[in-house]
Amino acid sequence: MKRSRIWRGYVLFAVLAALLAGTSGCTGGIQATSWTGLTVVNSTVYAADLDKVVALNAATGEVMWAFPADPKKDSRGIFQVLPTIGEGYVIAPSQVPPRGFLSQARHVVWAFDPTTGTDLWFFDDATGPYIEGGAIGDGLFVIGNNDGHVYALDVESGELVWKFRTGHRVWATPLIVSDTVYIGSMDRHLYALNLTDGEVRWAFHATGAFASAPALRGDTLFIGAFDDRLYAVDANTGSERWYFAGKNWFWGSPAVYSDTVYAADVDGNVYALDAESGAQVWHKPLRDTRGRKVPVRAGPALAEDGSKLFVCGQNGTLYALDTTDGFVLWSAEGEGQALSTPVVSGTVVYETLIGGTKRIRALHVDNGYEMWAYPPEAETEP
Repeated sequence: MKRSRIWRGYVLFAVLAALLAGTSGCTGGIQATSWTGLTVVNSTVYAADLDKVVALNAATGEVMWAFPADPKKDSRGIFQVLPTIGEGYVIAPSQVPPRGFLSQARHVVWAFDPTTGTDLWFFDDATGPYIEGGAIGDGLFVIGNNDGHVYALDVESGELVWKFRTGHRVWATPLIVSDTVYIGSMDRHLYALNLTDGEVRWAFHATGAFASAPALRGDTLFIGAFDDRLYAVDANTGSERWYFAGKNWFWGSPAVYSDTVYAADVDGNVYALDAESGAQVWHKPLRDTRGRKVPVRAGPALAEDGSKLFVCGQNGTLYALDTTDGFVLWSAEGEGQALSTPVVSGTVVYETLIGGTKRIRALHVDNGYEMWAYPPEAETEP
């Protein structure tokens, strides 16, 4: 059986299980999976590619290095989590399956040299899988884990500096601003932690779980939750400024440009909201060519000039919307599922896919023209 078919079924099951969980707070026994993602830094694309991490030339898609170089001979686990890039480091978690009847899966954070892919250190103390990526600030790599902890590691050595226990699983990527870590938990709290020691500054409580990173504008954080609400929270005190009620869960992170917040719920409703008041500016429900809803798992991304909003439908289609009114300027169908936020760099928007022959596509922001795809057609499995 093709690997793509195996992963398509795996991801479909995981997404449906999570979306159909019994409560909006996700306090049941659902085990989440993560989705492959990518980061663009300068002229390089760093991507999780299931059995490896790859560095690609951003202009051509050519592979610069892969870790491990040959996963069939040197397996280091399953890489599904967005790599984090720092000064001299690429950091990406993997899940290493059990190797014997009595052994258990290992959940490993790896650090690589960004130019060669050589592994520098690893950390494997966490007892659960890593669901989303981490963030780097002031010499620390901070990441949440499904075991309910937030871990802070020294970026040079991988040594544990501190860990903070939440009341439930942590699926969200942290946001680090100056000396503060903002991170949501499935325990329905958004936490502000001291970067140096992990002590709690404040905790904002919602009626649904948080599974994504907040966006920051000035001193206001914007974050969606599994209670169908998008919240505006004071970054200094944790007090609520306003909330907007959507039609379903907000899973992906919002995007902010000037005085407007953009977000998408899992039913494929895309919203533009006034950042000061939360008032709706426009609303666009995404539909496929047959008029059916297009579920959206990830957050939107903005063109660098703020003129276009890019949203990945779970059906693999990438949509480009006019930010003034939500009009769909173009759409590009893709094979498989798109479950990660698209990434914009200059005139290129990058999309990651699971379950198809193309796992990364580089498209022109103006018209959706495909500039390159990874892996190249000649390298796809028969």
